[in-house]
Amino acid sequence: MDIGERAAGGPPSRGFAPLKLRRFTPVLAFCLCALAPAAPRAGAAADPLRGSVVKSEKWTMDRVKNREIFDGDVSFRNADYNLKADHAVYDRKPRLWTLRGSVYCLRKFPDGSNIELYCDNGTYDENREYAELFRGRDLIRMKHLAADGKALNGRCDRINADNAKGSMDFLGDFYMRTETMELFSANAFYSDRERSFLIYGSTPVAAGNRDGHDFAMTGEKIKYFKDTGDVKLQDHVAGWVKAVETPARR
Repeated sequence: MDIGERAAGGPPSRGFAPLKLRRFTPVLAFCLCALAPAAPRAGAAADPLRGSVVKSEKWTMDRVKNREIFDGDVSFRNADYNLKADHAVYDRKPRLWTLRGSVYCLRKFPDGSNIELYCDNGTYDENREYAELFRGRDLIRMKHLAADGKALNGRCDRINADNAKGSMDFLGDFYMRTETMELFSANAFYSDRERSFLIYGSTPVAAGNRDGHDFAMTGEKIKYFKDTGDVKLQDHVAGWVKAVETPARR
């Protein structure tokens, strides 16, 4: 990372002095793009994080271990991102970010949509373009708000995000709520290429209301297509569909 180097041997910076950012890849950058409208790869355009500001109560350069340490009320902000954490470390040699404590990120997109994510801690490997996010006492929570106001909420124990492959694994106690249904399972896999969630493990269930019908369905695997709201079930499919009673039908 190159963020306005201090002179060798100088004291660590304190307070909230903003640092001009020339290259900063937060642990959540890919995770917040995965549920967004399709966009070019990062290398295809100028760095969207360029020219941003990082603040913290304390900044230390550990020249022995070749790492930068941000402590206390760490924040990163520009027109598109708002990232916060209690503590952040950047290890220069492996190019590895570590964020800990009340991690929060808001990502805004050009089409008017946005996504929020909360977790306890996480890491981002710049070389592999690979992020790992973890729960603490509470589950990881996510909320995607589309430009038309439709919301998609989710939670799980852990997220592994592979930017190079355009995929995300949601592991442990997975739950997602759309405008019309709720989906439950042990795990889920998101593919940006297919724009879909493959929901599997521990007999996944989809339940809700669509086109005037209540329904509850289960199968070995459920595939949810984010852009269309379509659902496909595979193997050992079971469930029911019932028309919603209206005053006219009664």
